[in-house]
Amino acid sequence: MTLRIRRTAIALVAVLATGALSAPPAVAAGRPAAPDPPSRRADPAFVVRDGTRLTVAGRPFRFAGPNAYWLGLDENVGGIDPADPPAVDYPTYFRIRDGLTTARRMGATVVRAHTLGVSTGHPKSLEPTLGQVNPEAFDRIDYAIAEAGRQGLRLVVPLTDNWQYYHGGRYDFLRWLGLSTDDDGALFYTDPAARAAFKQYVRTLLTHVNRYTGKAYVDDPTIMAWELGNELNGMTADWVDDLAGHVKTLAPRQLVAAGSQHGTDPAVLASPHVDISDSHYYPPTAAGIAADAAAATAAGKVYIAGEYGSGQATDELLDQVAANPDVSGALFWSLFGHHDHSGFVPHGDGFTVHYPGDTPAMRAAVSALTRFAATMSGRPAPAVTGDRPLLTAVDADYGITTLRWRGTAGAAGYLVQRRGPGGAWATVSGARLLSADDAPWYDLTTPAGRVTYRVVAVDTTGAAVAVSAPVGTDPTSDQTYDPLEDWFVSAGHSDSLRRTPTADGVLVAPARGRSGELRYRRDDLTAATVTVASAGRPRAVVEVSADGTTGWRAVRPRVDKAGHGRWTLSVTGLRAVGGIRVVWRRDARFAVASVALSARSDSVTSTAPGTFALTAPAPDSTGVSRLAALDWSAAPGTAYYSLTVSEHADLSAPLVAVSGLRTPGFTPTTAWPAGATLHVRVTATNGYGSTTTDAAFTSRADLPGVVVDDFDTYPSDEALTAAYPRNGGGDPITTTLAPAGEGSGHSMRLSWTPGASGYAGVIHNLPAAQDWRGTTGLRMWVEPGADGQQVTVQFVASGFYWEKTLTFTGTEPRVVQVPFADFAPPPWATPGPLDLGSVTQLSLYPGGTTGPSSLRLDSFGAYAS
Repeated sequence: MTLRIRRTAIALVAVLATGALSAPPAVAAGRPAAPDPPSRRADPAFVVRDGTRLTVAGRPFRFAGPNAYWLGLDENVGGIDPADPPAVDYPTYFRIRDGLTTARRMGATVVRAHTLGVSTGHPKSLEPTLGQVNPEAFDRIDYAIAEAGRQGLRLVVPLTDNWQYYHGGRYDFLRWLGLSTDDDGALFYTDPAARAAFKQYVRTLLTHVNRYTGKAYVDDPTIMAWELGNELNGMTADWVDDLAGHVKTLAPRQLVAAGSQHGTDPAVLASPHVDISDSHYYPPTAAGIAADAAAATAAGKVYIAGEYGSGQATDELLDQVAANPDVSGALFWSLFGHHDHSGFVPHGDGFTVHYPGDTPAMRAAVSALTRFAATMSGRPAPAVTGDRPLLTAVDADYGITTLRWRGTAGAAGYLVQRRGPGGAWATVSGARLLSADDAPWYDLTTPAGRVTYRVVAVDTTGAAVAVSAPVGTDPTSDQTYDPLEDWFVSAGHSDSLRRTPTADGVLVAPARGRSGELRYRRDDLTAATVTVASAGRPRAVVEVSADGTTGWRAVRPRVDKAGHGRWTLSVTGLRAVGGIRVVWRRDARFAVASVALSARSDSVTSTAPGTFALTAPAPDSTGVSRLAALDWSAAPGTAYYSLTVSEHADLSAPLVAVSGLRTPGFTPTTAWPAGATLHVRVTATNGYGSTTTDAAFTSRADLPGVVVDDFDTYPSDEALTAAYPRNGGGDPITTTLAPAGEGSGHSMRLSWTPGASGYAGVIHNLPAAQDWRGTTGLRMWVEPGADGQQVTVQFVASGFYWEKTLTFTGTEPRVVQVPFADFAPPPWATPGPLDLGSVTQLSLYPGGTTGPSSLRLDSFGAYAS
């Protein structure tokens, strides 16, 4: 079946014919069928290589777009809540659809997606172990390819990876076969068994038939090119010829791309079976791109910049790239869409792009990238938008209503509207357009009684492009909506439950002939509405429980028709209920589309917040770290906190002025002034008034320079790890808080185990760019764990990478100062000028040992002579 929008009845035929969800047409439940775009009424032509250029249907084809490496297997599932850390799982259908729609809105015509082809070694991979195929992994790959085709996008798909990230790579084949991973994994290219295993993996992938389109991958023009691998270093000419020829034999109408980490690879340029030479840039320079493009073109290859850092996406750079006819395409790193429940998918590598941009710098980059895509393709970015916004939570918080919503791909911003009984809709969010990251949003003018909210997505002109379904509430109730794209709202479910994607959601039901249940637990549930798809009146069982785990009893829901093939099962007037579930008997023929829950709020009061106090730094304390976080006790009955910090007792010219803090505490993004007395006011607010506490402290007088991190501000190991995440391509490494090495507070202990990757490290993206101009070098306190231990200190300044490896004699603690003159670009990085005006990242890579080891670090700073 093709991935086209159909009426609900078609979806129900598929569901009921199988007894569940094994046939997966994409349908838009409850809305008219939409015509296919003109480009999809017949199979579009394959992208064709014409010498050193690309064409489609005889017309020149140049492109721009993003890398969206996560489309087949995502390392960022969850992650929006500290209690819900990111995990590796299949991306939801919404995330795939939203990300691809966002790419189109930015003018993309091609997307490069690692995990549509690189999928080995993880339990959820396509090949978890040698020769074992995991059919479940194909589902999201199938869906992403089908959705890209529906939206008129082309794909570049790497087949393995030089690096050992969560999605796997070439080292998996060596380990599976018991082969050595020494010499940078050279046996992957020379050992016959490794080559045969990889070729079989490639065959399994390329010959797979997509369950959503009915086409084998090799017959789908959506896939523009198969790339032999991502940044494959050390490829031999024999290996390139053999693998490229293998792909060409399997997929003669699709292109073959290849490239190593930097520059152009002679083996790639010499191979008669390779069509495209792919080079990567961190950071990109017009001169570097031009040199590689000229080399590839001279060798008769098509040239693309398969990755370049988004932080350097400026008109000045991209105009030069677009003006170079030897550049057929360029793909930035990297694009992420909206989170399933609110905000955006977070990712901390320093190159994340959200549309239309979280910060002024990101918004400028998004604009430049969109203009570049229009120049490359010769047509403006389409004004497309994705799924309409979705109110996922509306909570009563001590007299103030808070709203969370899932965003709309391509929207420039949002308005929150409210209406009372019998009234008209009124915008209550103010003149400024809200971002998806503005959730939770507080309605500071929440009236008494029952009201209804909706969120309106608007474009750059302020015109509405999509409107959420309305949600009614009152000052004593919480509302939760579960779109069922993941299991994070539900309390539990049967393993038999499966999802079938529709054009704007999913349907959930057991496999044919299986029973199942979907459970929710929430104290003081008062009502629930379950929307189901069914050809006739659904035979669904709804049960409730006092504690959400035992003593289930059936209730009779009110059943109402809710559009073509849709029904709502409504349960109201619940008392002393802590859980609800939907039960499928073996003969049931319905699917759940969404669940909405209403519960009595536990955040109800009729008075202003209670008293509270600043707890850290202690009031009137001195010598406080310039990076100190502020903490205060919780004020009973608080909906949110506001914070002001100033060097002046009257709080004028504040250094910090923030509002909407949900929990006590604030971590600064820049250091406090040295040796200054800082005045603090924290205000706790709810719908009935405010309570304020004032305090002051004096910061430590530091030597001239810039404080990078003294590790005194992290309340827990988890917070430290969040700030210093592991480089996923390296060996295992952990960060923990340790006793202070210098001054007070904490130091950071790095503990690692050398392994196959040959390195281990952590990456710290600075909360705000720092200006190190006027300083001489980096200073740090360090305590080696063993004689001969090393640490490579790496930073990113104005987009360019610089590093220095230090080797320590003995294990005694010491203060080390390293002049900037001793730093040099890493061998894999693009060289550039040392401009210290904007430092955005600090990374640490310990080493020098053969077994498990650790070292302590403290008091990082840029020192002045």
